Amino acid sequence: IRRWEGVLSGLESDPESLAGQVDWVTKRRVVEGVRERHDLDPTDMKLAAVDLQYHDLRPDRSLFARLGAEKLVDPEDVRAATTTPPVDTRAYFRGRCLARWPDRIVAANWDSMVFEAGGETLRRVPMMEPSRGTEEHVGTLLDTCGTVEELLERLSN
Repeated sequence: IRRWEGVLSGLESDPESLAGQVDWVTKRRVVEGVRERHDLDPTDMKLAAVDLQYHDLRPDRSLFARLGAEKLVDPEDVRAATTTPPVDTRAYFRGRCLARWPDRIVAANWDSMVFEAGGETLRRVPMMEPSRGTEEHVGTLLDTCGTVEELLERLSN
C-alpha cells in the first residue's frame, strides 16, 4: 500500500521522479532522450522503432532490459509468459493455435486470427470477447481437433 501511495503521489507531483519505477515514465524518458540526442521530429519513424524496441521481449534487443529498471515480476515468469498463454483469457486460444499450427496462421492480434484454410482461402476467426477462448471454454476443442480445417469446421457449428 505504501508503494502504491508513493507512486500516486509521485504521479501527482512529479511523474519524472518515477523513471525506472513506472514503465510509461521510463519509456517516455528513453524515447525523448533519443529524440533530443538526434534532433528528431516527434513523428520520425526512428522513434516508433525505439518505442517498439523498448518492449522487445528478447533480452538482447530490449531497451528496457538494458536499463536495469526496477522489476516487479521475476524474469523467469516473463520468459514463461512469452510462450505459455494465460488460461483464463482469449490469449489461451490464440497461443494454443499458434503453437499447434504456426504455418497455417496468417495473422493474429488482440481480437481476431486469420487462418490459411486450404489453397488460397483465408478464414478470419473473431475473438472480440476477452472472456471467451479460455482453457475452460475451448481447451477440449483444441485438444480434439487434429487439423486447422477441423477446428474451423467445429467453430462454424
